[in-house]
Order: sequence, then structure tokens, then C-alpha cells
Amino acid sequence: MSNNQLFKFLSVFLLGMILGYLIRGFNFSPQAVSQITENGSVKAIGNENAPVTITEYSDFQCPLCKKYFDDTYSQIIRDYVQTGKVKYVFKHFPLNIHPQAIPAALSAECALEQNKFWEMHNLLFQTQNDWSGKSDHLDTFKRLAAQLNLNTEQFNQCLDSKKHQGNVDKDYQEGLSGSIRGTPTFYINDQILVGAQETSKFTDALDSLLNK
Repeated sequence: MSNNQLFKFLSVFLLGMILGYLIRGFNFSPQAVSQITENGSVKAIGNENAPVTITEYSDFQCPLCKKYFDDTYSQIIRDYVQTGKVKYVFKHFPLNIHPQAIPAALSAECALEQNKFWEMHNLLFQTQNDWSGKSDHLDTFKRLAAQLNLNTEQFNQCLDSKKHQGNVDKDYQEGLSGSIRGTPTFYINDQILVGAQETSKFTDALDSLLNK
């Protein structure tokens, strides 16, 4: 084999290795695992095999949860979840001091039934000031469902019947058993962060785990 042929062979070989690495590195589905199950509901987004998992215990009516959503959540999704580094899991932890928290959680579960949990999750936080403390909160949730082009008859029946109350209760009891008392609370693998802390607190924790 001539030097020129050897060079071409090595070039093709190396290019193949690089492409294979890139394909494996980006082989993830950023929204593949949210579903209603027989034992509750799974509300997760990201690479199922990611080395780091964030589990957030949250309350849709909680002002600090909204602050975290407004200030930090989108950066975590963009820089860590959508790049396949982190799997993100949401758990309901509605506090007794927030009377609209459970109906909001039920709305998210009813949206999950139609594969739109994360879209409803975002809208509930974005519109928190529109329904928090309001007697017509259910009407607002139904309008959000229509805004997401859900089957509104199915959604309304689901919400009015509190169909997925058991799923909300399951998350809440799980949080209590883990000694969670306030929101938002985050497990980042086995590390715990409590409250709407600075974004750097989250990114430092994530980068530390990812660079081990």
C-alpha cells in the first residue's frame, strides 16, 4: 500500500470514529419518559441513561418555585438536559398553605394523560399570578388546556373528577418519607439543594458530578 493510499485509509478510519462518537454522544431523547403508569405517574425529561438526575419536589402555587422556574429552570434544561447530561424528574409536593396547589397539580397530571405535562408545567408557572388565590382557578386551568390544544372534554372530565389525585398523593407521601418539608427541594443525585438558590449553586453541583 502506498503512502497516499495509507493516508486516505487512515483519514476515512478516523473520520468514521469521530462520527461514531458524535452519534453516540447525542443519542438521547429529551422527552421520552413522561407517562401515566399503573403505580402513579413518571414526569421526567432527558436522557434516560444520563449520569446525573435532578429530582425536583415542587408546588405550582409556591412563589419560590416560580422564582426558580423564572431564574434557573430554562438554563438547566438548555445546558444540561437537552445536551443529554442530565435527566430531570418532577414530583408534586403541594403545601397545605396553598389551596390551589392540588388543583394545579391535577391539571398537570391531566395534561400528562395527553402527553403535554411539560407544556402545562410551564404555563402553570408562567400564569401563577393569574390563578393563585383566585376562586375561578379551575376555569383558568381549563383555558390553559385549550391553549395547548388538548382534548378539552377529556381534560375537563379528568380535572373535575380529580382522576389523578392518587398520583399527586403518591409524590407527596414519597417526599414526606424523604424528610422533605418545603418547596422547592432538589435531589441532584444524592446531593440536596433547598429553595430557589442562585443558578450557580445548581451548575456548580452539576459540573462537579459530571466531571468526576
